[in-house]
Amino acid sequence: MKAAFAGVLLACLVVAVAGTWRWPLVGDAPLMHYVVFLLQHGMAPYRGVVDINMPGAWFVEWSAMHVLGGGSLGWRIFDLLVDAGCIAALMAIAWPYDRLAGFIAGALFVLLHIRDGIIEMGQRDLTMTLLLLIGYAILFRVLRSERPAGHAGAVALFGFCIGFAATVKPTPVVLFPPLAALACLELRRRGERWMPFLAASLAGFALPLLLVFGYLWHERAISAFFAIIFRLIPAHSDLHRRPLGYLIAHSFDSILLPLFFLWLPVALFGRIRRNWESAALLLGLLFGLASFYVQAKGYSYHRYPAEAFLLLMVCLDLCAVLRMAGSRRALWMQGVAVVVLAVGVAVVGVGSTRKALTYHWRDREFTHMMQADLNQLGGPGLNGKVQCLDMAAGCLDTLYRMRLVQDTGFLYDCYFLEPAKSDGGYRRRFWKAMQADPPRVLVETSHTCEQGPRNYRYSDLRDWPRFDEWIHAHYFVYASRVPPDPLYWSGEPGPPFGYRIYVRDDQMKKLTGKLTGATQKGSSG
Repeated sequence: MKAAFAGVLLACLVVAVAGTWRWPLVGDAPLMHYVVFLLQHGMAPYRGVVDINMPGAWFVEWSAMHVLGGGSLGWRIFDLLVDAGCIAALMAIAWPYDRLAGFIAGALFVLLHIRDGIIEMGQRDLTMTLLLLIGYAILFRVLRSERPAGHAGAVALFGFCIGFAATVKPTPVVLFPPLAALACLELRRRGERWMPFLAASLAGFALPLLLVFGYLWHERAISAFFAIIFRLIPAHSDLHRRPLGYLIAHSFDSILLPLFFLWLPVALFGRIRRNWESAALLLGLLFGLASFYVQAKGYSYHRYPAEAFLLLMVCLDLCAVLRMAGSRRALWMQGVAVVVLAVGVAVVGVGSTRKALTYHWRDREFTHMMQADLNQLGGPGLNGKVQCLDMAAGCLDTLYRMRLVQDTGFLYDCYFLEPAKSDGGYRRRFWKAMQADPPRVLVETSHTCEQGPRNYRYSDLRDWPRFDEWIHAHYFVYASRVPPDPLYWSGEPGPPFGYRIYVRDDQMKKLTGKLTGATQKGSSG
């Protein structure tokens, strides 16, 4: 029975990968690619490029771009490699109990991720989840051995994985202490030496943090980094926070809820033997939920750590019930287990595959239209002279495709459109940069940072009257466009993003003169 379920999920994976192979680079991924691009073209981290992401996320992005290429295909391959790594790590964790349980959990998790859509490819929380799962697999392998104290290198690698995850998203910092303490208690219970384990794991955990510190020191960006940590990130956290009730109700994807509630009787009454590894997996689940609540945005990819641990716990318990002796109670539990697995395979596996195949991966109208407009305005000549007022609609994606360096390293319009007292100093710094070197071209998009249905209204610059007045005093509207087709990159189809291009008045006069001259020349000819 388990083999049949695993076979169906394997077929779903093959179909899903084949059907999504040509997914484009959209959403957060081009923004992160563009950050790496700016860093490679002379902008300093945090001092020049004002970004809320951690250096580990940049390193992951840089590595994928250099090994696999900076285009859509390279990023799709990277995402699939991370998916495969998650399946392998879950299988390694589950191996002594039931290897198929690990595969089923991993396949369901990957299909759930693919279901989330094109814009969630290679998300930072997915990378963090992979690192945590690898760390767990190494930790379990060490403590399953006869002489755990003799595996100092592997123990250090466990700590390194958790520490590396903390350089991608900072929340794993709170996971390491209780997880290491749990392992030390288990070693002490067995009569093994736990101090060498603790020392090696601490050394491994500290290494990536020290490497990040060294990088920031070399770039003279330590003070700027801490300004981001203590000023901009809190401002970001307060931006459109979801209430606790909403977060609790959306702690897991809705299609996981039937699986979760059907599994609960098995977990509570199945008389499944528990050990310290069960406690460690529960700790991982609680950490994943805490990470989701702390980020407080309710985004689907923020659930990835919790969903990975939950699916593993569910599949381990269900497969354990299926191995029980055939008493009346065991037969009843086995029937429930088969139903839960069937629901999981049908709803999560097959349903996610069908959903993923409906997304419109060919839709790149926004970037094609904007690229044509920017080419009319100078193309390569706009290098260092164009500024996006955007976040993830596609303006930065267009600049990345055209290999144009932005006028400034400010990447998010959300912050300076918030009240000045809560923007972490972003508005003041952006205004200063604009006055010091006004860009030739400004591009404003209709993207908003707030969740929910989008409309065709452009982000309201009147929320910052001083900036709005400055734009209208020194710039002319060159173009205002909205692509004709709806976006269907995730969830349900939604209105397309639009954009408005402003050209500085002196440049607009030159452009008008050129166009007039070309028209007169054509008429005389």
